[in-house]
Amino acid sequence: MVEACTRLTIGRAGFRPDASTLAYDGDVLVGVVIALDGDEGYVEQLAVGVDHRNRGIARAMLDRTAAEFHRLGRTKLTLWTHSGTGALAMYEHLGLSVRRSTTVHRLML
Repeated sequence: MVEACTRLTIGRAGFRPDASTLAYDGDVLVGVVIALDGDEGYVEQLAVGVDHRNRGIARAMLDRTAAEFHRLGRTKLTLWTHSGTGALAMYEHLGLSVRRSTTVHRLML
């Protein structure tokens, strides 16, 4: 399981540790941004522990990641989210805008 997660995140060719961000509360990891590089900055994963949400941690991590990509000459930062997670409103509040939306269809068999 760890190897599969590594291949999809920090093991990817575009992984940017310098643009990735970790947030700590003392010695406890409470948030993470995993950043990938390409034509534009890309946030592969953003997560904040449930007990540490609504404290500005996501904003601070995204701000830091965006600043690093800007320093690297990127003019855009992209991330994907699922509308059902509740994160969409937070991202819009942080200044991100919806570039594309997807609808998923299901047929019960």
